[in-house]
Amino acid sequence: MKKILLLTLFFYYTISNAQISFEKGYFISNSGKRTECYIKNLDWKDNPTNFKYKTELTDSEPATENIATIQEFGIDNESTYKRFKIKIDRSSDDLKKISMNRNPDWREETIFLKVLVAGDATLYGYTEGNTNRYFYETKTIPTEQLIYVKFIQADKNEGAERISENNEYKQQLFRNVKSEGTTEKEILNLKYKKDDLTEYFSKFNNITPASGEESGKRTTKSQFYIKITPGVSIVSASMKNTAASQFTVDLDKKVIFRIGAEAEYILPYNKNKWSVFVNPAYQKYEDEKDYSVYSGFISNPQTPYHVKISHSAIQLPIGVRHYMFLNQNSKIFINAAYSLDVSSKTDIVYTNKADNSTLKFDGNPGKNLAFGVGYNFKNKFSAEMRFNTKNELVNYVYHSAKYSSIDFIFGYTIF
Repeated sequence: MKKILLLTLFFYYTISNAQISFEKGYFISNSGKRTECYIKNLDWKDNPTNFKYKTELTDSEPATENIATIQEFGIDNESTYKRFKIKIDRSSDDLKKISMNRNPDWREETIFLKVLVAGDATLYGYTEGNTNRYFYETKTIPTEQLIYVKFIQADKNEGAERISENNEYKQQLFRNVKSEGTTEKEILNLKYKKDDLTEYFSKFNNITPASGEESGKRTTKSQFYIKITPGVSIVSASMKNTAASQFTVDLDKKVIFRIGAEAEYILPYNKNKWSVFVNPAYQKYEDEKDYSVYSGFISNPQTPYHVKISHSAIQLPIGVRHYMFLNQNSKIFINAAYSLDVSSKTDIVYTNKADNSTLKFDGNPGKNLAFGVGYNFKNKFSAEMRFNTKNELVNYVYHSAKYSSIDFIFGYTIF
């Protein structure tokens, strides 16, 4: 199993480094010099403080620029970041850390802001972990943050506390970013979220989804897929009994069929390279074997035994997946999952063929880790080889039954 994991990691490292990750872009230095280049596109979830670039794609090693030396950089038709020395609210959005102060916790920092909508009124975004802040500027208003603060407010009537919101950003927009067609209700219903604010600023700038500046940029969006996942598994079982060695036996490998379904959610960042999935599948494994053990008697030195195992379960792997794009239609992936058995049933029966006595062991739901590598075509077809760590099928102090499997899974996206 260690060799398999090492090969998987090596495969991942080799392919990920082979991907084309440098895209046409530019940067502007502190002196105002613009340099055309190829920037390593990480589709940053958090606003970056540096980036890697190549002057030519054939360059062997990339160079690095950072926020201290660059005032602006961008990737063509996708993203633009501008540097600002600006006040940013650092009050916590964490429910466990929210204060009773309704005012922003201002800190003056030098940060890159991402251009979300450009025009007569420009909208910028800043993300760091779970912190999301939005900024704006107009022809008459210099860049400043749209203010939104969650705080704890004491309810004098009920003697309790509740979460309240300082929605000053609505007043800012009402005063400074409002066209003749904008209604008060429209601003009052506006949420402090990227999609809502982007739509509002696009409308103000007369930017339509078909022709606007913002729509011309490629965006990373979440996606959800449902697949059917039939396949086959190469499985085997090995039993070990520390109290009675005659019940220690290894079974041969066997091919069985599996049928399943998968729900996958593509995370909306890092260029859709990450997803989470759940892949319930039904398997039924049955096998038996005749074997002999040394009895210690001269007249009859071997005692014949027969073992039969029956194991059925709905496996429920829950995991994360990382995609590596080969071209527009093809990508390979690796994943890791925690798998547990639900609605499982295991019976192991030993028969002493000399006197027809039997011994039975019942099973319990097992759990294991799973590591997979596969290929996806047009988000419609996929094939995966998944390695499962050993799964303990019974729960006895002296008796163990390890279930091993390698799955070959084929996927077809139904929607």
